[in-house]
Amino acid sequence: MRFTLVLVLVAVGCDGPTSGNGDLADSGPEGQPETPIVDCDAIYQRPGHGETFYEDNPTYVDEREITWRLTSPGAVGIDAGVLQAAADRLSKSPALLSLLVIRGGALAYERYENGSAPSDSNNVHSASKSILGSLVGIAVADGLLELETPIADLLVGYAPDSRIEVGHLLTMSAGFEWTENDTEYTIETQPDWIAAILDAPVVDTPGVDFNYSSGASHVMSAVLEHVTGQSTCAFAHDRLLRPLGITAEHWGRDPTGVYSGGYNLYITPRELARYGQLIANGGSFGGRRLVDADWVERSIAAQLPAGGNYS
Repeated sequence: MRFTLVLVLVAVGCDGPTSGNGDLADSGPEGQPETPIVDCDAIYQRPGHGETFYEDNPTYVDEREITWRLTSPGAVGIDAGVLQAAADRLSKSPALLSLLVIRGGALAYERYENGSAPSDSNNVHSASKSILGSLVGIAVADGLLELETPIADLLVGYAPDSRIEVGHLLTMSAGFEWTENDTEYTIETQPDWIAAILDAPVVDTPGVDFNYSSGASHVMSAVLEHVTGQSTCAFAHDRLLRPLGITAEHWGRDPTGVYSGGYNLYITPRELARYGQLIANGGSFGGRRLVDADWVERSIAAQLPAGGNYS
């Protein structure tokens, strides 16, 4: 798996100098106009899309320049030597594509590896689960969704265990049988992935035990599409991505048309950093509230004991 590493460091009063293409207001990356309305079907249909649960990770090119105010590590209180040493160590990974460090709303360090470039739009994989969670928070704030609602009340035509609630999908505690990086390859052979995921036996009491599951996040995408009346791709661009100046170059979807929930989303490193800055700002961007502040706080708080590699 190839990856982008974005570090958004929260600091007060750490504004750095403007240089390069960072000629924005002192609020940091805010100020770039929203992107045009997108055609989600066209985004999906771009060459390289796959019919499998996880795609082959093509690289797309974003012709739009995503602007950040630039600074130096020292100007925002970061030891440049330590940072450089850490970056050099990370660069030894053949999977690393980029490393960005944001502090005080400015881009303090940027590095690309293994043939990658700032305009490259790659699959951000499970980082998109956080984006999905913010979309759920927006739907909750709109009164379209409640975490305590059984998903059986929302997913018409399916018959999930009546104990599984919306919140269980978010905390990956739905309880249905799932082995990450294994179950997906059985699911992708089925004509209806949502049905295949929900037809799995419930082996744990919902809401009790954490089990990392891209299946849970994909079902969450289906729930979101049901309550908003839009595809997850369209809702995301309307309410979150476009206000951040982001357009996905590609977004996967399953055979029934449900957009991938928590994987197969392609954006650039600087765009992913904008989302990170949104969360560091408590859900606001450019003076505009996009995600409820309480939801952001709940999102970054511990929910259930995870154990193992997730602790």
